[in-house]
Amino acid sequence: MRWNHWLKALVVGFGLASSFHGTVLRAGEIGFVEDFALAPDRAVPLKSLVPGTEDFYYFHCLHAQQVHQFEKVEPLVAQWVQRIGQTARVNEILARQALLTYDKTPQKTLDFLRIKLGVQFNHQKEELGVEPNLPTSLDPQWIARPTLMQRAFQHEHTNGFEDAALDWLVRENLDANRRRHLLSRLLRPDHATLPKLVIDDLHHEHSGGFGQFNIHRMLTKAQLEECLKLEPNLIHNHHWVIASLIKLQPGPDEDWQHDAKSMSAYLERLQTFVNTLPPVQNPLKAQTLYHQLWLDRSRGLFDKDKFLAYLKLPRPVGYLSKGMRESDAIKQHPATLNIDLRPGTLLPPVGNDEPLVRSYLQFFLVDAANTKDFDPFIDDTYLRHLFAETKIVNGLGEPEQWAAQLPAVLFQQLKQRVDIDFDPANRTTFAADEPVSLDLHLKNAGTLIVKVFEINTRNFYRDHLREVDTDINLDGLVANRETTHKLDASPFRRSRQRFEFPELKKPGVYVVDFIGNGRSSRALIRKGKLKFLARTSPAGQVFTVLDEQNRKLDDARILLGGHEYSPSK
Repeated sequence: MRWNHWLKALVVGFGLASSFHGTVLRAGEIGFVEDFALAPDRAVPLKSLVPGTEDFYYFHCLHAQQVHQFEKVEPLVAQWVQRIGQTARVNEILARQALLTYDKTPQKTLDFLRIKLGVQFNHQKEELGVEPNLPTSLDPQWIARPTLMQRAFQHEHTNGFEDAALDWLVRENLDANRRRHLLSRLLRPDHATLPKLVIDDLHHEHSGGFGQFNIHRMLTKAQLEECLKLEPNLIHNHHWVIASLIKLQPGPDEDWQHDAKSMSAYLERLQTFVNTLPPVQNPLKAQTLYHQLWLDRSRGLFDKDKFLAYLKLPRPVGYLSKGMRESDAIKQHPATLNIDLRPGTLLPPVGNDEPLVRSYLQFFLVDAANTKDFDPFIDDTYLRHLFAETKIVNGLGEPEQWAAQLPAVLFQQLKQRVDIDFDPANRTTFAADEPVSLDLHLKNAGTLIVKVFEINTRNFYRDHLREVDTDINLDGLVANRETTHKLDASPFRRSRQRFEFPELKKPGVYVVDFIGNGRSSRALIRKGKLKFLARTSPAGQVFTVLDEQNRKLDDARILLGGHEYSPSK
């Protein structure tokens, strides 16, 4: 008997034995196995099997292999796997099929066994004493950029390229998907063609819009402007506006929050930019103008044109005129004042703008004969009452002359009202050798008591680990100086008075408390200013302390984390 015939007989016998064993374990179907094994014509017992069951497919495939009808096996196995899945009996039939058909399709059988068994024939014969025939030079084409690019493009998107290749890949003509993937990987904006790449990607149907990628926020001011030229609709995009605002922010070396000159320059940059924006950016326009008006007032400046420009913005506020409340502008693009735009502007929300607007109106109404300049923007009742109040508190005519324009209740409240208000142009930071003075607007304050406290900043910082503010608790402290001022002015008259503090001669932090007629106002005065520079050295962190004139202080001490450090080499 030839070996392959012997193998077939072994496989058939093994198949019957394993089938018999497996069938005994499966619900005791030994009766069918016996009928199938002993039947003169095995096609007869096959008719008793239920079509679609695993036994049906298994025994039909087994019978086909036994009668050498191998062509029927593969279609049956395909149906079997589709209906039931890749079971152990399926694998058994496939293994029998590969072995039984070896004489007809040997290569197919060998491929099946190689994959099934994981066999690799990659060994080579070692030839001794043969001269090596290895290459001695590298073909430049193997590492040429076109060759490497062709290989890299076999990967999805730009995954085949390292980050070092992005600098020149950004100049290549990429399809839409690779271009978008490239934009998502870029870490720097220093590419001449970047604005065009961004706009081309925005025009693609699957674009996520401006702001989708980090590189959008990294664009320079010039690149953002170039993007706007290529796509004018970007001016309506919130993310583009925020990215543009960030480029206008002061640098880290500018003390713009305490330096009026730096603050003014920054607000002017903002104003120039927001003037180009559509009405949908009215909240940003209102915020920018508000802070400009606030800064101007702190410098003693009152710009009427700028103030009117602010009043023209459609702000949803209670003192707005009826015409503006019913206008289309406030319905379509209201200049909401409580929106937080600090990610772009660094400026806090406006919130309630009535105190600022009221102070500007009072300034302009002092010398005004009427209110016509503000009638289109301010509620007539609010404006009429404020006009009368302004004339009364500034002593323009007799109070009774203007009383007719005020309800009796408001007139009485105005008479009893106590004002101890700091002038907005007051400074709270002075040089170490600069004299200190404060201007107050006083009304009906009676006898005014002025107390000056010098704060022990060393103890305060050590105990509280924060800056001193006007909320500091003064209970139990004795004032360094206390003075009394008798005010005999009319209860209607609001006057401006200056208070000098010649005793504040040395650098430090002082609190000045004004108390009169049941009301108090407090000012925090800083004389001198310290700042520091920090650098890392082999010995650790090195701090250099400077005064307000940038002079180095060799005897300064630092309180860090509750621990005090003295100067040393």
